[in-house]
Amino acid sequence: MQKPKDKKIISRYFTIIILMAIVGLAILVKALSVMVFERNYWREVADRMVVDSVPIAPKRGNILSDDGLLMASSVPQHTLFMDFMVTDPDESQRVKAQFRRDSLLKAHMTEICEGLHRVLPDKSAAEFRRTFEKGRAQKSRYCKLYAKRVSYAQYKEIKKLPVLCMSPHVGGFFTESNIERKKIYGSLARRTLGDVYAKVDSAKNGIELAYDSYLRGEPGVGHRKKVKRDLLTIVDVPPVDGCDVLTTLNVEMQDIAEKALLDVLRRQNEVYGGDARTGVVIVMEVATGDIKAIVNMNRLEGGGYAETKNNALTDILEPGSTFKTASLLVALDDKKISITDSVDAHRGQYRFGSATMKDHNWNKPSAYGMLSVPQVLMYSSNVGTARLIDENYSKEPEKFVEGLHRMGLATHFPLLPGTGQPRIRMPNKDKSNWSRTALPWMSIGYETQIAPINIVSFYNAIANNGKFMKPRLVSAILEDGHIVEEFAPEVLIDKIASQQALDDITKMLTMVVNEPTGLGRQAKSENFLVAGKTGTAQIASGGQLKGGGHQLSFCGFFPADAPKYTCIVSIQTRGGLISGGGVAGVVFGEIAKRVMARDEQRDIEELHDSTAVFVPSVLKGNIADARYVLDALDIPTAWDADVPYRAGKPVWGSADAREADVLLKGIPFDSSQDKVPNVKGLGAKDALYLLEACGLKVNISGKGKVYSQSIPHGSAVRKGQTIYLKLK
Repeated sequence: MQKPKDKKIISRYFTIIILMAIVGLAILVKALSVMVFERNYWREVADRMVVDSVPIAPKRGNILSDDGLLMASSVPQHTLFMDFMVTDPDESQRVKAQFRRDSLLKAHMTEICEGLHRVLPDKSAAEFRRTFEKGRAQKSRYCKLYAKRVSYAQYKEIKKLPVLCMSPHVGGFFTESNIERKKIYGSLARRTLGDVYAKVDSAKNGIELAYDSYLRGEPGVGHRKKVKRDLLTIVDVPPVDGCDVLTTLNVEMQDIAEKALLDVLRRQNEVYGGDARTGVVIVMEVATGDIKAIVNMNRLEGGGYAETKNNALTDILEPGSTFKTASLLVALDDKKISITDSVDAHRGQYRFGSATMKDHNWNKPSAYGMLSVPQVLMYSSNVGTARLIDENYSKEPEKFVEGLHRMGLATHFPLLPGTGQPRIRMPNKDKSNWSRTALPWMSIGYETQIAPINIVSFYNAIANNGKFMKPRLVSAILEDGHIVEEFAPEVLIDKIASQQALDDITKMLTMVVNEPTGLGRQAKSENFLVAGKTGTAQIASGGQLKGGGHQLSFCGFFPADAPKYTCIVSIQTRGGLISGGGVAGVVFGEIAKRVMARDEQRDIEELHDSTAVFVPSVLKGNIADARYVLDALDIPTAWDADVPYRAGKPVWGSADAREADVLLKGIPFDSSQDKVPNVKGLGAKDALYLLEACGLKVNISGKGKVYSQSIPHGSAVRKGQTIYLKLK
């Protein structure tokens, strides 16, 4: 190797090497110093940047109707705020940023206010402008733009507006987000569904509380770590979302029952001058014991009605004359009486011990004399019922009470927290808890306290040919749409009475409604047979019956010859029309009529009428498939599409049923356009095909036709994005 001629070059090399060695040594010394001498300090700094054991809340499960429709769900809600002041440690930068924010707001104020009014129409653009001007004048850091919380969809629309679409550091617009529990159908079945406190994992009442362990889920665990300027949550143990609760409630039947009850409650107050304080309806499916509707209306101070208490389950009151059915069924089953027997009602007055019992018409010429057993129930004779029971059970009243227990009337159904326990007194051995008047008054619905749920369950057993079903409010627990736990219909009593006794009592209940002189005739239908019993009972107040008002009720089932549903209506009122049939019976009749109309199908004979052209309604969707089916049924069609009809080739469009044919109109669809199609009105299959053809993932809830889609049609398609469809 040739030596360098210039010794200066060598000295420069050595100098650079020495300097690099010194720098490396300094770095090593500093690293050792940090690791050894400053170790504790830097560990404290790192700990301040990390927050351990941060709970991560799970999503609370949904409450669903019997057909899978959402009834209660947790949804994000946003409160809108504006910060009019810029913060920056560099004063010159802060002044520039403040000037920019003020200029942007001034330039776009009209557009912002009009846009907010468009999304939130209950506040005018002028009111929004005044809010902005007041906030700017006060240099507010926390100016609330809108008093109410807004939905996520509304928030997304607001974020499209000028300035508000910018980051909070630039534009000043920010929100506070909360997860709120929303009832999808407003007040419908509100008290049965229940409520939660501000914290969504803390249930108050109703199904929310009864099934809280399923709905709540399991919280996860994470830690928060500061990365640059952001504090990020790092998930260590992911949360487990709550399960969905599938109820037996039917939204449509719930709505029918609520409207029918409210109509009569208002009529009782406005037409008859009464004060209807509470109204209850329960509709139960005969075969399963499923509660399809449960309404609890309580009068508010302002005069309206709302569901504030679950009276159907908690109100333990003397049931009145609806109980006479149980009394007579016990006597029929014990063969103490028969349907051909008669009893003297003594012109509506009869003395039992120290008390005189009276019929409702005791002081009128129509007061009852000799009555057959069916007439006792038809006319709801207190004296007739009490004499039949007293004469047969006065020496052994415990046999009568045992009969009531045998038929399930004393059974406690803890469907929801707070459900009342029936109180049917049993005589003790020396009958020290019994009086001469106890048995006769018990037979007509006094001396006992029973909730409406117990009465309707008993009548449901009669309708179900004696099989006593346990009332069911929840049928299954779902996780990701799959059943993880099922609550099958449960038979509590195989046969509450002999077949002969059941046939006799059913015949008598049918006469109550369908005979011209029956007190339940207001519940009668011209289209199907109804069976049931009225009830009018005084409500005790301060130990006295007088002054406490009345409980008006009607309980029965329909159609009586092939029972599908059992229903009880119970109304507590002061003054007004005091008639179980004239008030509660009217509600029952309206509910029965609407429920049966809902279930009614087109008569198949219409299809065979040679003089009529039956034109069915056809869903929007693949009209090529629709035409294929219509052609097979020999139903005339008219084709209006850009492409010719070929069996098996999809053509998307709509269908209009006309008097003599079905017009099939095509709608152009090209999956390559990268636009979200409009699938409203389509069936699930067609909607799924169209959306997946665009590259979207589809989440479907409900059944029927699509009535809402989470991504508006015409929006740009983002491959792999999930679109949520609701069917109804």
